[in-house]
Amino acid sequence: MNINTVLIDRYQIRQQLSQKAGRRTFLAHDLQSQDLVIIKILRFDPDFQWDDLKLFEREASTLQNLDHPAIPKYLDYFEIEEPGTRGFALVQTYINAPSLESIVKEGRKFSEVEVIALADRILSILTYLHHQHPPVIHRDIKPSNILLTNRSGHSIGDVYLVDFGSVQTVASKDGGTITIVGSYGYIPLEQFGGHTTTASDLYSLGMTVIYLLTGTHPAELAQVNGRVKFTAEISNKFHRWLEKMTQPHLEKRFESAKLAQVALASKDGSYGDFIHLKPADSKVKLDRDRDRLQLKFKTLFASKTIETIDFLCSSVLPCMMMLGVFAWFLYLVCPLIIIGLVAALLVSPLHILLLFMYWVSIRPLLIVAQRININLFQKYTIVTIADNQLSEFKYAGNLDRYQQLHQASKRSAIESIVYNPGYTFDKYLDANGKSVSRGEVKVQPELSLLLKSERYIIGRGLSQAELWWLSQELSDFLNLELHIIYPTPQVPPEPSCGGC
Repeated sequence: MNINTVLIDRYQIRQQLSQKAGRRTFLAHDLQSQDLVIIKILRFDPDFQWDDLKLFEREASTLQNLDHPAIPKYLDYFEIEEPGTRGFALVQTYINAPSLESIVKEGRKFSEVEVIALADRILSILTYLHHQHPPVIHRDIKPSNILLTNRSGHSIGDVYLVDFGSVQTVASKDGGTITIVGSYGYIPLEQFGGHTTTASDLYSLGMTVIYLLTGTHPAELAQVNGRVKFTAEISNKFHRWLEKMTQPHLEKRFESAKLAQVALASKDGSYGDFIHLKPADSKVKLDRDRDRLQLKFKTLFASKTIETIDFLCSSVLPCMMMLGVFAWFLYLVCPLIIIGLVAALLVSPLHILLLFMYWVSIRPLLIVAQRININLFQKYTIVTIADNQLSEFKYAGNLDRYQQLHQASKRSAIESIVYNPGYTFDKYLDANGKSVSRGEVKVQPELSLLLKSERYIIGRGLSQAELWWLSQELSDFLNLELHIIYPTPQVPPEPSCGGC
């Protein structure tokens, strides 16, 4: 198509921008609005395939239903009957901005702060797309399809996502043959099999970010077990976020663009990939970076210490005092009962004194100590994992030395993570399949790390929600499958009839 050609008496061709099999993209002048526009043309040439028309019409239909300031707007769609050119044309708004790919090739470098800001903007766009009904999947996120302009100082500027030629809606998946779209190096494994999901766009964005940080095309980077290995001067937190975005296994990526955005903006020092699963009232501390994870939480004994003391002094002592008063009553009624006298003299005054001391001095001190987090009885369990090995498992107290349960010199690789959700077992069947009543057995939730010859129980006494959160964190950090089990409880013995 020649320069200055006017299509349908309205769009005057100014410049060809790109060309690939069956498609050409032009910059044109809209003679009606006097604006510059983009015209994409699908030609009926020898390379034409019906799948190309299907994608082209889908792009037009998708843009027509989108309204976002960072996405080109649909303007027109018509059939072309020009000499030497037959096909269809899609007209959309023109965004005067260079692509990230051209910016990088010019030698522009991006800091971690700028890259994070850029990723945040793209995630906002993806959140909009993925929340459409049905969800819209771009399928071709890469540096050449991201435009950047008005950059100044530390501001990343305005960010745009363009080229919806590979777009797919969840409802538009077709049977039969699979058309693979996208750009090699930026698309995830499932996209090669035609099973694209919204998380596929997250993978492509992650690879785009890696390209900006390294200046190297993702296809040229080394891979280990399907995971891209790269070197960049970035924080451990941001590195973990990128690893999560570019997980080869679909189920291990972030569940949504919104969740990925929340994780990217997290300022919590104990941030984890599954921090959204952490119960709001949990006191478990989790510190994690790329190579090390440490847990610290109260032991079952420590969390019950003050409650036990309070129960003894608030409930048991008053009961003992009442017994003492009853003993005095026996003495007054029956002066000859020596036992009543002894009990009255020794038991009642002693417990009255203890109860008085507890309420006046001991209990207020315990309450104050609890409020300012100084508990002389407090004990913690500390678990440290480094290089996929259990390097530390110990108890710690405020007044005593650490009790080492696992020596760091005997570092052992963790082979499996086992989670028992806990349940109540109250139905029993005899050999004939008849239901019998034996009482209720409650199996407590439990999380275990299995080493070659050892088993370590994590978080005994923690809630089911806390253990589920920790199991997800450990599974993600160690890159191990989480095994969920329901152990068979010990059935209560059959009631005895007393020797009959």
